[in-house]
Formats: sequence, structure tokens, C-alpha cells
Amino acid sequence: MAREDDLDAFDLNEDSRESSSAHGAPRRFEPGELVACEKCLRANAPTRMNCLYCGAPLPVTERSAALRRPALRKLEEWEQGFNVVLHPPPTRPAPETIEELASLLRLDAARLSEMSDSGTALPVARAASEEEAELIVGRIKARGLDAEVFGDDPLARTPVRVRALAFDADALVLMTTAEAEPARVSWDDVLLLVAGRVVTRRVELEERPSKLTGRGRVMDAREVASDEAVLDIYTSDAAREGFRVMADGFDYSCLGESKGLLARDNFKTLILKLRGRAARAAFDEEYARLRGVLASAWPPAERN
Repeated sequence: MAREDDLDAFDLNEDSRESSSAHGAPRRFEPGELVACEKCLRANAPTRMNCLYCGAPLPVTERSAALRRPALRKLEEWEQGFNVVLHPPPTRPAPETIEELASLLRLDAARLSEMSDSGTALPVARAASEEEAELIVGRIKARGLDAEVFGDDPLARTPVRVRALAFDADALVLMTTAEAEPARVSWDDVLLLVAGRVVTRRVELEERPSKLTGRGRVMDAREVASDEAVLDIYTSDAAREGFRVMADGFDYSCLGESKGLLARDNFKTLILKLRGRAARAAFDEEYARLRGVLASAWPPAERN
């Protein structure tokens, strides 16, 4: 739990302490500044959004409105979150603005500056509630920058994997499985092509319990890593999740005489051919450049 949310037991006859200044310096709150939880009636620092003791939402007072800070705890994989996306500013923010927002977002100032200078919209935080996300957006806008909130639901829609393609004169034909009817999409309806990579790393440990220590002793360890190119295809049909082409295991017969021996070369040729046919489609290949900063709000998923 972040330092801003760690609180000593309250004694209403003494000052309470909370680390909540812009630079994380400890400060004390007067008893009159504390916010009482409506559920358990215990006093909380005015920087908190939820009760430290029972977790219930705290009421917003006139004094606490300007002091509240997001907790920004790391969400579990199954939890639904709200993503705060920072829009690229027209001019470079002042260093003190970057410092203040970096403290608010629990980010390194250099990393936030890198996001601001990237020239594209990027997620800077993933909050547990819409109220927390809107609080962050309000603080960002108060400092002259722009941001908005996206829930997890539209972002969690996984594109349908495509096994083969066919190029008709007026449409792109996408084949998903042998049983499913191929999908036809007019070339004018192909609006976005996104190139990226799916990186996975798997570590397997073989342990043998020890009678002396009671702990498992590692007998063998194996590590397997993969890095595969991927292309997502999005259309004007909002009801569709989109389509995904994985570089490996794809039938490149649609390339005809342009088909080569290596999947990586065929994948590049496929992208060029799609871009040539889908004249209206935007092409985004920024993932490779922005992969590092994306991990600040969207860290890689880990399973044990």
C-alpha cells in the first residue's frame, strides 16, 4: 500500500499524520480536518476516498474536496478498472506541473515527461472506481492538460483470430475456423490496422519437499519465451470485436506469388498488401516504441 494511504491510529486529542503533500512530505491534520466514516464512524485523513478501517466511501466535505488523493492500488486481474488516458498537450508542460502530477499518479517524473512528449494519447493510471478516475482527470485538467476515462469493458473485447484471408475486388474475406462462415468486410469499412507483438514468458519449477526444512527444494527449472508479431483489423461495425492475425500459424496463400519462405517476411508483405487495398484505414505501429511506458498503467499479466 502506498505511503499516502498508511495511517497511524487516530487519537482525536492529538494531531493525525498523513503523507499527502505534493512531494510526499509528512504532514499533520487538525482534528477538525478529519473526515468521519458514515458507516463505522471512525475518523480518516481528508486525503482518503475510502475509509481506512471498513473500506466504505467517505463523504466529500468542503475541506476534503481539494485534498482527496487517489489510492491507485494495483488491481487484480479479474477486477474491472477505469483507465485514465492523457491526451498529448499542445505545448510541453512546466517541470513543476510534471512533478505534481507524477506525485499524484505514483509515477516517476521522467516517465511522465516521456509520456507527455510522446505525441500520442497514453494511459497514465488505472483506477478501481469511476469516482477515483474522475478525480484524477479533474486534477489533470486543473493543471491545464486534458484527459478522459475509459472503462475496461470496451478494451477487454478480444479480436477474433483469423486463420486465412482472401482479397476480393470489393471486400476483404476473413476466415476464422473451418466451421464458421467467412466474414466479408468492404474495403471502405476497414478503418484501422494495428501492428504489435504478443510476448509471453513461462517458467516451470520442479520442486521436491525437504523433510528437514519443510520447504520445497528446486530440482529443475525450465524457461520458455516467445515473441510473436500480431496485426489487429478493426472495421466500421461497432458490434464486431475486430479480427486478429498472428504471424505464426497463418495461411499466407492470399499473397499468391508474393509469398516467401519465412513467416516474418510474409507478415510484412501482408501488411503492405492490406494497406494498399484498405485506402481509408489508419495504420498504427506505435506499440513497439511505447511498450515501456504502457506498462506503467497496464503492467504485463502474471499468473502463478
